[in-house]
Amino acid sequence: MFDGAKGKQTLAAYRERMGWHFTWVSSGGNDFNRDYYVYFTPEELAAKRAYFNYTMQNPGPADREGHSVFVKDAKGDVCHTYSCYDRGNDNLNIHYAYLDMVPKGRDEGGRGPFWVKRRGEYGVGGRA
Repeated sequence: MFDGAKGKQTLAAYRERMGWHFTWVSSGGNDFNRDYYVYFTPEELAAKRAYFNYTMQNPGPADREGHSVFVKDAKGDVCHTYSCYDRGNDNLNIHYAYLDMVPKGRDEGGRGPFWVKRRGEYGVGGRA
């Protein structure tokens, strides 16, 4: 998970590389990702068994995708109202909707759910 000052430097460098200009908030340095079942321990990864997407399964990598929604009530209490994981995120990741309309679709080709790469992770000339 998050490694204090080094983690902040890593996040700042990533933000710069991606060209992002929005306010950052982070779940680093706390148990948030663990509490919402999107971060897994080395023991869970070795056993290939953890709770993800509302079931026990092989979680794959140590960090997984997920969206959660919260609301703050009139007293200031924060309430968790919604979470989705895995393919449940598709409607929130708008690029998937566009890819689903093109002739080859997502063209995952057996590469599993982690086939999309971030800017700078593709080979020379931006090609995979």
